[in-house]
Amino acid sequence: MEIAIILNSGVPVTREITADKVICADGGYLLSPVTPDYLVGDLDSLGTAPEGVPLLKHDSHKNFTDGESAVYFAKELGADLVTLYGVTGGRCDHFLGNLAVMALAMKLGMKVRSFDDDAEIYGVSASLEPHFSFSINKGETFSIIPHGGPATVTDSEGTEYPLRSLTLTPTDTRGVSNLATADAVSFTVTKGCVFFIRDLYFR
Repeated sequence: MEIAIILNSGVPVTREITADKVICADGGYLLSPVTPDYLVGDLDSLGTAPEGVPLLKHDSHKNFTDGESAVYFAKELGADLVTLYGVTGGRCDHFLGNLAVMALAMKLGMKVRSFDDDAEIYGVSASLEPHFSFSINKGETFSIIPHGGPATVTDSEGTEYPLRSLTLTPTDTRGVSNLATADAVSFTVTKGCVFFIRDLYFR
């Protein structure tokens, strides 16, 4: 089951949402193009809860974000795929935190991706689904960024800069700005996890 999570990035969601269920994280409710099935948060952004939407409410003095709580809730609901909206945009610290939320989804055993107007991000983990294949336009720019530690990537196809048993670390930029040489790219992660980032500004 796919569950969409709308985060409070401050940017209205323009992408079509086709998930089985939708969770809004607090102020993400105001940015969602559809009425959610659930609302999660402390209401510090939204103020008051809308009528007719089930609310999982938290105290405002909590040590986690509403997005993190929404991912745990999605797991409880039975999601095997989480699609987030609002990962990019808004505050820089929230963007970094949202990447941690995406990594959490993978840790919990769910596939994860994010759709925003400026970028699409896909999580790829050696322990979940290590092989990744993606249809793309020839000449498009994409990046493969490790998260949480070193990640080893191999068997790449359709990439200008080959990834052959290459270990990417959080302190190098080797995976930034690769180019598609075909209408699809693929690779395998044999250790750690990475984010495949498709920059929609440079399509």
